[in-house]
Amino acid sequence: MRVIFANHSSAPTNLGGAERSLLRFVEDWQRIDPGLEPVFLTKAPEGTFIKALKERGWPFKAYRFRGWALPSEQPAPAAEQAAFATVDYATVRAMIDLFRKNRPDLVVTNTLVAPWASFAAAALGIPQAWIIREYGDLDHGLHFQVGRHATFRDIGLMSGAVITNSEAMRAHLATDIDSDKISVAYPVVDTDALLAGRDGVPAVTPFPQPNSDLRVTVVGRVEEGKGQHRVIEALGLLRERGLHVTACFVGSWKYPGYDQQLLARARKLGVEDQLVFAGEQHDPAPYIAASEVCVTPSTLEAFGRTTAEYMAMGRAVVASSSGGSAELVAEGVTGRLFDVDDVRTLADALETYARDRALAAEHGAAAPERLSELMAVHTNAAAIARLRAVAETGDGYRLPEIAQYWFGLPAAYASLGATSAKAAVGLLANRLKTRSGAVGRILARPGVVFRRLARR
Repeated sequence: MRVIFANHSSAPTNLGGAERSLLRFVEDWQRIDPGLEPVFLTKAPEGTFIKALKERGWPFKAYRFRGWALPSEQPAPAAEQAAFATVDYATVRAMIDLFRKNRPDLVVTNTLVAPWASFAAAALGIPQAWIIREYGDLDHGLHFQVGRHATFRDIGLMSGAVITNSEAMRAHLATDIDSDKISVAYPVVDTDALLAGRDGVPAVTPFPQPNSDLRVTVVGRVEEGKGQHRVIEALGLLRERGLHVTACFVGSWKYPGYDQQLLARARKLGVEDQLVFAGEQHDPAPYIAASEVCVTPSTLEAFGRTTAEYMAMGRAVVASSSGGSAELVAEGVTGRLFDVDDVRTLADALETYARDRALAAEHGAAAPERLSELMAVHTNAAAIARLRAVAETGDGYRLPEIAQYWFGLPAAYASLGATSAKAAVGLLANRLKTRSGAVGRILARPGVVFRRLARR
């Protein structure tokens, strides 16, 4: 069985959760079915994702493209939109050609933000599915060009199946996609690798102050959506309550200087000396092992991979009550949940553990079994069986034949030296003006023609 897997990112500096989960998903599929022929479509230029594909000997094609979920809600200038459309549609045409020459049994889109492989599959009627691991707008601040609900409806229309990474994500999509199409597969956590690294020596000392009331580790990219600022605010409140809690943040920062902004806020709260920014670490296990409690303070996580990793390593977890982490943590059994809109609830949870460290150990000890039970319910094997069934139908949603023609239009405009339809008309008019008299004059003034037709 040949399956195309489309990914949205080159992962320029490190593999994200979506890439790591996809790699493990395909590895599991090959163990179940050694005859699987995976081919990957991903974004150029080469990053850590392509490096991982090369290490596994998996074939891939890299393309330049954007998506239908973009960082800004303000529309780009028309020339920029046209330029990107030219690139995006050229990518779709290239994918259509690839699929036509080497027809896959199934196309799987591993992202919510870039639909181009899905469009190419629909142009040829190839069975397809989506794996959705993010909210897009609510967690990453992206804006869907046709709106969230219309985007989800389109995904549901084209897909034979949709796989999500949490029950929370399933419920989010089910407002617009037939719930019978949606199933859940929790990302696999490599517990053995985590436990093997727990005794490693941290490259950065995570907790230089030995006499704190509680040691807290937070793993994740340092940015506003990941919520490190909430932990700092909570430490400030705990200081007012007479508690000295230390925190270690493990992860790179997306925006230069953001860590300095956090430190400046910590300085105002009088807790700067209680923080350590360890930066990006190849293995977070030693930092988790050095803590007593771990925190997932994100505004919204579709799954909460770090939450699962904390639990696998036997740590009590304090996590936000929204998103996937809330279904992993058993309140009062393996950790505590807090309201992201009220940092006092985070401080309260940490205070509970700071004043009763034995409770933190008790909740941490219960976490691995809880995680194992959850992982046994939503498995990759079940999701793989679902996708194989979609492929075996041999038929998928199909766009009208005219779609292939439209996908080629931006390239036709570009061949004239234009970046938009209006510019293409202008260029064509200039080329014909001196040759064809009236035709050239008409083409030079297309608005006049349209107004005359409208009056008829």
